[in-house]
Amino acid sequence: MPTHDEDRGDRDPRDVPPRRTQAERRARAETALIAAAARLIAEHGSTGVTLARVGEEAGFSRGLATHYFGSKAALLARLQEAALAEAMAAAAPERSGAGALEELCGFARGCLEGVRNPTDLGRAFVVLGAEALAGASELTVAVAELDARTRQWTAEVVGQGQRDGELGAGVDPGAFALAFVGLLKGLVVQAAAAPRAFDVGVAIAESERWIRLALTAG
Repeated sequence: MPTHDEDRGDRDPRDVPPRRTQAERRARAETALIAAAARLIAEHGSTGVTLARVGEEAGFSRGLATHYFGSKAALLARLQEAALAEAMAAAAPERSGAGALEELCGFARGCLEGVRNPTDLGRAFVVLGAEALAGASELTVAVAELDARTRQWTAEVVGQGQRDGELGAGVDPGAFALAFVGLLKGLVVQAAAAPRAFDVGVAIAESERWIRLALTAG
């Protein structure tokens, strides 16, 4: 009969992956739940998607999504945040160490490049935005809050560019942020409505031209 040492064999303890902490396990589960919600919403819309169904789609119990997010509205808000983070990450190599102009042009490119090969998160983001416009109550507040945060980030980038001397004082950061978010959302919705007729290269070029003109005005 093998001894306790023989049961362990010659396995090097360094080859055994460390056990994940509770926080790490939760983060992984939340990521899986958001990915599952994105798949379902991208294909079916959000109306028939329940927290229980999201849990099952992710391979967990029916109650885990409720336990982690509390409500469907909270899950949808987190999903939209994840989609925005994905767009920003896509543009990160171009934005790294850039000034305000390149920071904002890079973000616009990241959002619009996602139209070429949309991920589940990207497609779900567009679906949720369209549903919010149609007056889906559980989405309207979450979409409005995310838009507000994106405008705030944009205004902060412009303000930093002004403090650094890259941009002139004639630009109103808040007004630019309002138009900037509206431009990108409008283009993404157009792409979703008629993808074959939407030229991503033209959209990127014109967006960058507008950004540069708007930020160097005055």
